[in-house]
Amino acid sequence: MATIALFIARLLNIYSFVIWIRILMSWVNPWPQPGSITYYMSILVDPYLNLFRSRNFRVGMLDFSPVIGIGLLSVVQSIFQIYGIYGRMTLSLIVCLFIQAFWSYGLSIFFTFGFILLVMKTIASFTPNSAFGMAMGRVSGFTEPLTDWIRRTFFRSRFAKESTVSLISLLIFAVLYFVCRYCFGLLYSLALRIPF
Repeated sequence: MATIALFIARLLNIYSFVIWIRILMSWVNPWPQPGSITYYMSILVDPYLNLFRSRNFRVGMLDFSPVIGIGLLSVVQSIFQIYGIYGRMTLSLIVCLFIQAFWSYGLSIFFTFGFILLVMKTIASFTPNSAFGMAMGRVSGFTEPLTDWIRRTFFRSRFAKESTVSLISLLIFAVLYFVCRYCFGLLYSLALRIPF
């Protein structure tokens, strides 16, 4: 049974690799022609990825639904691999794997993406009339909820410069990242204490 579990884990690992290649190839060739390698990859991969496609996982033109699919596949692959190596699986390990996947494939990507946008917006706020500043004004929809909350909370009755709001948003986002990281570490350690 352990050998079969390890074999399934390896197959899932290869399938994850094919999904990543398909995602990268879709940026170059979004509509593959019949008979091409990307066409056969799409036949193999797209039915699985379509299970996770939703407008809720889109930010502008970026679609994060494949990351959710890969995260779930990673959890299942890890379960088979752990069972194949140790010959048993506990509820504690399964919960830990889901916590780790939610952080790795969900929140950490969200925080990385948000942090990059906030840094770019902060740089653009110091040069609002440059081409970079104008371009960032168009793509800052992701950061608007946070910056609007900053304006309402800290600058309710007075005007605040965009650079000040951007710096405070960046600071609060960084603090929120470390708080979430600590909470997930705490959840992980508590999940390890599940007795079965």
